[in-house]
Amino acid sequence: MKQMISFDIQADFGFLKKPDTNEPMYLTFNMIHKPCVLGLLGAILGERGFEKNEELPAYYVKLQNTLIGIKPLNAEEGNFAKTVIQYNNGVGYANKDGGNLIVVEQTLVKPAYRIYVLTDHEELLYRIQHHEAEFLPYLGKNDFSLWWDNVQLYEYEPFIPRDSYQVSSIFIKKSVVKEGIVDTSDMFFLDILASEGESFMYFERLPTGYDEVLYQYTYEPFVLTTFKLRKTYKIDNLYQLNGDEIIQVF
Repeated sequence: MKQMISFDIQADFGFLKKPDTNEPMYLTFNMIHKPCVLGLLGAILGERGFEKNEELPAYYVKLQNTLIGIKPLNAEEGNFAKTVIQYNNGVGYANKDGGNLIVVEQTLVKPAYRIYVLTDHEELLYRIQHHEAEFLPYLGKNDFSLWWDNVQLYEYEPFIPRDSYQVSSIFIKKSVVKEGIVDTSDMFFLDILASEGESFMYFERLPTGYDEVLYQYTYEPFVLTTFKLRKTYKIDNLYQLNGDEIIQVF
């Protein structure tokens, strides 16, 4: 039987590189995304990563159908603080002319997320609960090691809205969120409410997997909001945890 488990990850810094950015500065995703989470689970299990061109990593092949959920922790309306780090990359393959290549990266500061996993993989469940990992997990690059704590197991059931509801995790946006908010007049006050820390909406287009022909990310638009949604607003794969919290897994 599948179990729903969560654990909180955190790091001092993180760099989740956006592949469509280049010089003069490499940009980072703000939210951790599914391919990155699968890489973390792969490190826990000891699965291999990218080794050959035009070949998907072993961890992704084995774990791609695992359902996961994501919730940012200690973020300001979904956003983490960012800084810019500049360093010299003097390795030979980085600069064929023999000089130093100056690299500038936008970097997340103290990112933290709650990761939900719905799985019947016994070894993975055991290792998460006992804080064991075959390889050192990191957040985007091996300079930024991460750790996890606050492991929780849940009673869970599929959630079918019978009244207005609120989703605590990020979720895939299939239709206009404004139309799903309980009182659409609240939208006129969105900026004011958000500035007072009451209600907000956060949007980001995030990777959900890899195209098996092009070997590039596939994307979906995601939302995080504290607004209540109408019972008629459709979100796939919602689960209620311990009769209370509602999340999406994807």
